[in-house]
Amino acid sequence: MTTWYDVSDPDDTDAQQRLTDAWPDAPVDNLERCQMILSTARDQVIAYARATDVLDGDGDPLTDFADRIVYAQLQQAINLWNAGRVSSAGDVGADGYTFTPRPMDKTIRQLIRPVDGRPHAL
Repeated sequence: MTTWYDVSDPDDTDAQQRLTDAWPDAPVDNLERCQMILSTARDQVIAYARATDVLDGDGDPLTDFADRIVYAQLQQAINLWNAGRVSSAGDVGADGYTFTPRPMDKTIRQLIRPVDGRPHAL
C-alpha cells in the first residue's frame, strides 16, 4: 500500500525525489505545473476506479492505496504530460519515430480495474 504522488509542498524534497525516481523526466522544474498534472491524473484514476479501491467502508476517501492504483496515477500523469507536448500533427518523437499518446489508455484502465476472468451479471 502506498500514497499518491504529490509535489504540492515545494519544501518536500523527499516527495520530489520519489517522483523523479519513478519518472526521471517529470517536469519538476515547474512544481505548480507538475502538481496540476499529478492531481489531474489522480482525479481521473479516482473517477474510473471502483469505489472499494478509493473509499473505506464508511465511504470516506482512503489515505493508503493499492500499488496498482498509485502506479496508474503515475502512468496517467506521464500520458497527460506527453499529450501536452505533442506537435500540431499530434505526434511526439524525432528522427522519424513518433508516438501518439492516448490519455487513460487501455493499459492504465486495466491497472485501475483489473480483469479477474470471472463473469459478472448485472
